[in-house]
Amino acid sequence: MSEKKKALIETATRLFSQFGFHAVGIDRIIAESRVAKMTMYKHFPSKSRLVVEVLNEQGAALAAGIAAAGAAHSDAMDKLHAIFQWHDAWFRSETFTGNLLVHAAAEFHAEENEILAASQAQRGAFVHSLQRILDERFDSETAARLARRCALLIDGATLARQLSGRIDAARDAWEIAQALLENERMHVA
Repeated sequence: MSEKKKALIETATRLFSQFGFHAVGIDRIIAESRVAKMTMYKHFPSKSRLVVEVLNEQGAALAAGIAAAGAAHSDAMDKLHAIFQWHDAWFRSETFTGNLLVHAAAEFHAEENEILAASQAQRGAFVHSLQRILDERFDSETAARLARRCALLIDGATLARQLSGRIDAARDAWEIAQALLENERMHVA
């Protein structure tokens, strides 16, 4: 990736995270990234394309961080716990501003299908990664259902952190997930 394209994506990510997608105009991104307008449009013919690229970069970074957290463990429950712990660390970081994918889906829910599609695709990939972990312990149908529920707990924890300042929300979500998984394991046994 060229340095100028990288500067545009990093600047846009910072501004979108801080102020929202609609509140930040292309001119501000160009000015703060110190890139010429022609360079901007060479890499991104529209703001929508820039937003999609920002979402893809953010999604890839989140997925890599979560995968690395889980990869350090061999047991499925330990992997899943590591994902909740990763979220706990993220919630406690100074850079936490909420989930950019959710923000994009909220701001562009009816206007920009490619933006909504990028958010939905990354959300689906996250749930699928949880399902792959749970497949180690449960049959496929059960793992899929539990993955959706664990993702829902993480979503709720993310919103609790963002809206209520609940720094410990991921820990609470993990306690609920443990009970849910234990209950399921007891029904299978």
